[in-house]
Amino acid sequence: MKKHFTQLYAAVCILAASLLFGACKDTLDLKPQNAYSENDVWSDPKLTEVFVNGIYDRAVLAYKDAGFGWAAQTDELYGNFNWTNENIYVRGEATPDNQTDGSLNNWNSLYTAVRYCNTFFANIDKVDSSGNGDLIRRMKGEVYFLRAMSYFELLKRFGGVVLITKVYDVTDNTFDEKRATWQETKDFILADIGQAVQLLPANQANDADKGRATAGAALALKSRLLLYAASPYFNKSNDQQLWRDARDAAKAVIDYNGKMYSLYGNAANGTYNKTFLDLFNPEVIFGRVFSGLVKADRYNTVSRDLSPNGYDGYSAYNVIQQMVDEFEMADGSAFSWNNPAQAQNPYTNREPRFYADVLANNQLFKGRLTQFYEGGDDSPQSPFSPWNASKTRYCVRKMVDENTDWKKQEFATSQWVVFRLSEIYLNYAEACAALGEYGEARSYLDMLRQQKAGLPAVTAADAALMDRIRHERRIELCFEGHRYFDIRRWGIAEVGSEDAKGVIITKQANGSFTYQQTTVEERTWTPGFYFYPIPRTEIQKNPNITQNPDYN
Repeated sequence: MKKHFTQLYAAVCILAASLLFGACKDTLDLKPQNAYSENDVWSDPKLTEVFVNGIYDRAVLAYKDAGFGWAAQTDELYGNFNWTNENIYVRGEATPDNQTDGSLNNWNSLYTAVRYCNTFFANIDKVDSSGNGDLIRRMKGEVYFLRAMSYFELLKRFGGVVLITKVYDVTDNTFDEKRATWQETKDFILADIGQAVQLLPANQANDADKGRATAGAALALKSRLLLYAASPYFNKSNDQQLWRDARDAAKAVIDYNGKMYSLYGNAANGTYNKTFLDLFNPEVIFGRVFSGLVKADRYNTVSRDLSPNGYDGYSAYNVIQQMVDEFEMADGSAFSWNNPAQAQNPYTNREPRFYADVLANNQLFKGRLTQFYEGGDDSPQSPFSPWNASKTRYCVRKMVDENTDWKKQEFATSQWVVFRLSEIYLNYAEACAALGEYGEARSYLDMLRQQKAGLPAVTAADAALMDRIRHERRIELCFEGHRYFDIRRWGIAEVGSEDAKGVIITKQANGSFTYQQTTVEERTWTPGFYFYPIPRTEIQKNPNITQNPDYN
């Protein structure tokens, strides 16, 4: 059986790093490393392919870097261990001077990805094209896509950024480029996407190449980018053409190549999590798979990392009460603590995605009922690693493979879904609603709700439909890294900065439970946090780079 490209991801990236990027520090240096020199890389197409493989590691982020760390800065999650340095943001303490390695700032690592992309374009014509034309074409498409991804990640964090296409070397000591505008950065990304779409295949038919970029992945990136561009924070004049562009980009993905993508997994029949666990299923437009052969800590240890302490898990990211309360009841009505019956049994009769996404008290998990109540095996008073207990008394169930036995081996094959069809349906519905095409918007919203959760059709009046679409994004895409950027592009980022709530659960003598809400983290909203600060060291290198507003 052939190995998937991404199943060997960790090993490939280690190889790429050791052969090509070792001892590079901040400047790409392809002097001979062991048996390989710069000439080898560009004279052997297979080594060129290894070089391209290594770019994925920086340009395509996953799990804590792409989802959980962002969610822990919103009304979705609480970060138990501050793995991505999210606490400086939720406490309102972020400055240009405390953007540490391992944080989600990623200015340096994303520009390193850009540098590798530019190095590829500067050298790819040296590669012998005899018999390698298809491979070279595909690699060019991949690198255009990866550069577009890198700049989109920069755009999300910082707004308009410096656009670099040349390759700096060690003799360059003057940097004087200025930041492009948001619009100019968007246009640059769109140009790279256009090149990628022309060069990439519709799908990777060879098993060995599963996980590489495709034209569909590039179109999905275009859909996300144009939705951002049309959104209120970036489209203050409500230019309807921007919404039409966003609508058409989403529809292009939905209809692409004879509707090659389809919704997959249904919470109502217990298969919802298969969307994330079944590799390269029909809903996945682009995903990154981590090998189960080599440990990639925090990436292929995700099932252990998210699970409760009583199961030898880390409870690394805890679902907060605000997110729990957002899930509907099974009949599509809203949950409320003011409803005595619901307050007495808050986890009963909820919509199916609640049980697929959130692990709450007294739910069956890996052969036993969870015990988040005071003194229970999964509580802070547990005899089992109490320091790993969830502070909110909830854990993330979404993306967790319960069949993994992390007591025997802590890592296993895992898939981070970068783009999936459910997001595109929601992109399309939002753009249609903004254009007043309410029937079309409602149709795609209802298709998603029915397929994913068996929920009734939305009955919101036209004017209220946008709120329902935003609610649906919060539920369907929870913990996938969307909420942080959604509330910013909508211009309502402060709503994600309420103090993080949890619940204290007490087990009664008769076996029932009582619930008392509690604050687990005080949070501070700072207006500047619509964007991340550019690290001060970068501005010291190039004073022409202007800092983002509200950072001194």
